[in-house]
Amino acid sequence: MAGLNIAQAGILTTSQNVAGTSIEGYSRRSANVTMDSLAPNSLMHNGSSFAVEGFTRQYSSLLNGQLLNQQAKSSYSETLVQYTRTIDSLVADKSTGLNTAIGNFFNAVGAYAADPTNKAMAGAITGTANAVAQRMSGMSTLTTQLQSDARKGLVDTVAQANTLLPALASINQKIVNATSPGNTAPSADLLDERDRLLSQLQRLVGGQSLINSDGTATQLVAGMPLVERAIANKITINSDFEHVALTFNLQNGPDRGVLTTVQNLDSGQAGALLKIANEFVPSINRQLDTIALGLVKVANSAARTPAAIAAGTGTSLAIFGFKVGSSTYSSLAATDPTGGIPEITSDASMTAIYDSLASPANLLTASGLKASNFISIAPSNFLQYFTGAADGGDPLITSDKANTLQQLSTVFASSASNFVNDVGVQVATWKSNQKADSVVLTTLKSQRDSISGVSLDEEAANLLKYQQMYTASTKVLQAGNQMFNTLLSIMN
Repeated sequence: MAGLNIAQAGILTTSQNVAGTSIEGYSRRSANVTMDSLAPNSLMHNGSSFAVEGFTRQYSSLLNGQLLNQQAKSSYSETLVQYTRTIDSLVADKSTGLNTAIGNFFNAVGAYAADPTNKAMAGAITGTANAVAQRMSGMSTLTTQLQSDARKGLVDTVAQANTLLPALASINQKIVNATSPGNTAPSADLLDERDRLLSQLQRLVGGQSLINSDGTATQLVAGMPLVERAIANKITINSDFEHVALTFNLQNGPDRGVLTTVQNLDSGQAGALLKIANEFVPSINRQLDTIALGLVKVANSAARTPAAIAAGTGTSLAIFGFKVGSSTYSSLAATDPTGGIPEITSDASMTAIYDSLASPANLLTASGLKASNFISIAPSNFLQYFTGAADGGDPLITSDKANTLQQLSTVFASSASNFVNDVGVQVATWKSNQKADSVVLTTLKSQRDSISGVSLDEEAANLLKYQQMYTASTKVLQAGNQMFNTLLSIMN
């Protein structure tokens, strides 16, 4: 009978293991067999006695903790690469990149400087200016869409996490109930479900997963608990989309929660989306805004007299501008209500503009003078490059001014190259991190599977072994039955 029980327990665990191969996070089970007087239900202390002591969940807490942490890192880097793939390819493409269009514009200005009376050369300025505006608009639209997608993704991520938090708290309560007096330990299915929920939370919001001594789980973010045993808190998103917050003490009622802001998340999908929306995209926009302001400043100054520039008055010829509502702005003199920007003479001038845009006191972008509103207002009638458009008089942009403008091409080429390099280096770094994280995650999964994973070949061999054991035990019982029947027949 002991043999039959052992074989039956082995067949049971084998069937569970085979069925568990299709379940993510399933941990292999095995039956524990004791012998002689060590068997807790043994009636014989001086011979051979066997019994099934219980079932073991093949599990490594060390590997599981490492795997959970790595899942958060991998999800973080994978999300960064996934969301920035499009903008990386667009920026790096010379046929669609902003730096190529800016280079063509200054080349057209240089060609015009050699022959300022040539109307075709003037027309080339308009054509290349339109291309710059189109590239700038396309890039701004893409960054706006990227930020919008990141924020929508953050909302979805938080919503998913908020459905998992009470589920984990419920599993924790079931684990506590299973370890109450009369029960030796929670079932392996509860523990597997606990780990699956922790894995999903790590992918979504990262943080730290702790397994308590009673088998329950605690999920922390920035040192604050999302789930503490049977208590689940709630994640919310601040109205500025720059931070997430945790609402605590929900066990006292949904309207009695205490809101605490989490300053940053450095892992998980939510952490990556916050970084894209609040760091990566704003940095790109500042660089684009800097280039747009610089182009308006230098290109439009080429056709203005020093007196007009000093007075901050309008210009008789403008190449670039900003369309804000129904108004078009093309003057950025220091006397403007927006505060203006300094003269651009070197890379340091562009850096100064970039730094000033980060200041809360900056009124330029707040007034709508930014890359998303950047347009080309170069005249489509090429005669307007000259005084007396009807008969084509003197050029409004002289050869000297065109040369001065063309000499600034290196400044803008440097700014455009820095923009391309910054985006490319950042995305390349994230791609490299993703590959490294993927390798580490694969290695940890392989190590976990070597302990907790199910091998169908091994289970097939075990099934055959237990079947033979069951058959042998049955034959022993049959032989005993025949023996007793024979003895009874003799006695009768």
